[in-house]
Amino acid sequence: MAQTTEQLDPQSLVARIISEIQANPVAQQLLLRAMLTNEFLGMPARLDAIEADVAEIKTRVSALERDVATLRGDSLEVKIPRSIRPYLSQKLALRRPRIMQSAMTVEPDRELRETIYRAVDENVITVDQEDRIGMTDLILRARRRDDSMVVVWVAVEASNTINRNDIERARESADALRAVFDEDSIAVAMGYAIREEDLRLADMAGVDVFIVDENR
Repeated sequence: MAQTTEQLDPQSLVARIISEIQANPVAQQLLLRAMLTNEFLGMPARLDAIEADVAEIKTRVSALERDVATLRGDSLEVKIPRSIRPYLSQKLALRRPRIMQSAMTVEPDRELRETIYRAVDENVITVDQEDRIGMTDLILRARRRDDSMVVVWVAVEASNTINRNDIERARESADALRAVFDEDSIAVAMGYAIREEDLRLADMAGVDVFIVDENR
């Protein structure tokens, strides 16, 4: 007796196929491969590649931002000597300030250099203190406005954003200069911005902070 094949209506057929597919994960993969084009099948791999490219771009952007910040800091160090004397003379009540060392000069003032060498030889300061003085962004020698007989040394650290390191370096440089010359010294940190916690640290360390205009 011949068997008759019951023909399902399209809706029932689709429902039956879906039920079978849901119950068989292997069948799901085979159906996807049969129905989807190679372009669709390759999308996960391409998405992974795109995500990797985005991550690399973000890394490059972060590096570029750091480079820009560094360049801005260097620019500040270069710009400071041009206007620092009248600026600090007003802020710190100084007279006749003289630049002894700056980012614009290849060698520090000879008097400064020779006196530091002698101080190291006589164990007045350590080699580390000598290096710290040598790396100071700007060193001024001036006199007090209220007493022209008093000589004062000013150690300036310049940075895009003043942070703990700038404050500590300014303090160490000023202390080393005081030890070398046995004269007053002032620690100064200059920049475009400073966080509140670093400002409090500067106050505790006795470091004068000056925030300058970026267009200065």
